[in-house]
Amino acid sequence: MESDTIRYNAREGVAVITLNRPEALNALNEEMKDSLKKALLKAADDEAVRVVILTGEGRAFCAGADLKRLKTDYEHFKHTGEASRFYDISLPRTMAFYPKPILAAINGPAVGVGMTMALTCDIRLASESATFSCPFTRIGLTPEFGSAYFLPRLVGYSKAAEWVLTSRMIKAQEALSAGLISEMTASHVDVLEETRKMALTIAAMPEMAILSARKLLRQAMDMGLNETLAEETKVLQDCQKEHDHYEAVIRVMEQVRGK
Repeated sequence: MESDTIRYNAREGVAVITLNRPEALNALNEEMKDSLKKALLKAADDEAVRVVILTGEGRAFCAGADLKRLKTDYEHFKHTGEASRFYDISLPRTMAFYPKPILAAINGPAVGVGMTMALTCDIRLASESATFSCPFTRIGLTPEFGSAYFLPRLVGYSKAAEWVLTSRMIKAQEALSAGLISEMTASHVDVLEETRKMALTIAAMPEMAILSARKLLRQAMDMGLNETLAEETKVLQDCQKEHDHYEAVIRVMEQVRGK
């Protein structure tokens, strides 16, 4: 994977994928979109990678889609009648159905697709200076990247509707209070460090348990109670057959005896 718009670094079971257009506040363009998907697939295929972190270079996480691209897309439509292909579902589907945990280290403004792509991640940590916005109605558009699915489930329908319909800016403290993010740090440097600590904790867990638990949580958002109970039992019993489970039980028992 070669691209100036994305940096990729993997060590200790954690792959850090960095959006790298700081001069444009990491606004998403075609090259970054394609390179981000390739980086995610690379991490998914790497057996040594247990957890992925998504973050941004510089003072922003992602300032949204490149507005010049949106302007060009409309002009192209007026001349040809062809709809834009920029907002196809390839990247959103890759992230929404990703096989490994993704943690977002939101180091600054997450606007438009910057906010909506973060919604597909499993856990979001943000710096105190981070801000969020779904500015779609402001520019005559509607939510994308699965945000109409994820946002109401994270913060409730009323708050999601308020944020989407007003397009207003949301500060990190409000995002924390609403449940959009799970932790807020003092600086953009701290947020990546804290996210990495959490990622390393997750990466150290028995692999099948982490992957199965994450998959179960995702599936349960669309399942009823009876179906969830049945799936929970099946997955738990499958995990009980794993040697990792046995070793983990022995390790915890030894830790308890040592206290």
